[in-house]
Amino acid sequence: MAEPVARRIVIASFATPKGAENTLDVLKGAAVGLGNTAVVTRDDSGEVAFTESQDWGMGKSALVGAIAGLLLPGVGTITLAAGGALAAYFIDRGFPDALLKQMGEGLAPDSSMLVLLVADADVARASDLLTEGGGTVIGTSTESDLTTAIAGLRS
Repeated sequence: MAEPVARRIVIASFATPKGAENTLDVLKGAAVGLGNTAVVTRDDSGEVAFTESQDWGMGKSALVGAIAGLLLPGVGTITLAAGGALAAYFIDRGFPDALLKQMGEGLAPDSSMLVLLVADADVARASDLLTEGGGTVIGTSTESDLTTAIAGLRS
């Protein structure tokens, strides 16, 4: 049985709204070992938005529910689609949404942030690519739980 990959949380901020998203594409192209990723943006009006690689969201969950409804006779596509969307609302598989929103509220307007779970062996390479992409690495943590990692970075 393979050993689980040790991972670290790496957080970087960018002075532009597309900086985090563009640099994430670079990291993926460089074959950096990534787990969950989150791109957090704050627009010029102060509104925070984020997307995660491991958080399905209501749309994808509703689609899975609808497909299950087609395959399971007698249950109903709409019922399972609604159930999938409802499950996504209550189940957050990625980083805690409330924490990502709070982190985004700390960003300057028209900027972005990248929150990454990176394979231990790739942290130095990821940090270099984040800096080359215009980012400022705010911190890294050996914790794989974002809430615990943020608490550790603050102390």
